[in-house]
Amino acid sequence: MAENQLPSAEEQECLACLPGVPLDMWNKFQNLKKKNLEMKNQEKCQRNKRQKRKRSQKGKMKSSEEITDSQESVKERHFKELTQYFGINDRFKPLASKETTQKSGLEISIDKCVAEGNIVQAEELSDRLATRELGVKITKAVACRNFVKAKQDVEVTQEARKKKKLAWGFEAKKRWETKSNMGYM
Repeated sequence: MAENQLPSAEEQECLACLPGVPLDMWNKFQNLKKKNLEMKNQEKCQRNKRQKRKRSQKGKMKSSEEITDSQESVKERHFKELTQYFGINDRFKPLASKETTQKSGLEISIDKCVAEGNIVQAEELSDRLATRELGVKITKAVACRNFVKAKQDVEVTQEARKKKKLAWGFEAKKRWETKSNMGYM
C-alpha cells in the first residue's frame, strides 16, 4: 500500500534534489527561483500595460485643448530657458547712490492716480509698468542668450580651424644616429 501512496512534498523535493546538495540549500534555491520568476512575470505585466496605454493614446486624436497645452508648454520651456539670463549683467550696474533715478512717465501717472484716489486706474497703469519691465528683462535675456550662442559658435569654428596634430611626424635624428661607418668601405 505504501507504494500506491503519493510521496509527500518533502519527499518530492528530496527526489528532485541533486545528489550532494543539502536539502535546506536546495529549498533556498527553489524559493529564490520562484521569486525570480514572479518578478519577471510582474515586469512582463507592467510592460504589457504600458504598451496598451501607449497604443490607446496613439489611437486618439489630439483635441484643440491638447494642442494649446503643448504650445503653452513650448512657450514655458522657452521662458524657462531665458530665466537663467535674467539679471545676468546686474553686477555691472553701480550700487544705489544718493541720487534718485528719474521716474518714467508711467510711474508719475501712477503716483498721480494714487494721490487722486483712483485706485483702479493706478492698478491698470501698474500692470502696464510691470509688463514693460518684464519685456525689458526678456529682451536683455534674449540678447544675452544670443551672445552666448554666438560665442559658442565662434569657439566651435576656431576648434575646427585648428590644425589637427598628427599622431606621427618627421622627427629629426639625433647626432649619434646620423653617424655611419663611412671609413669601412
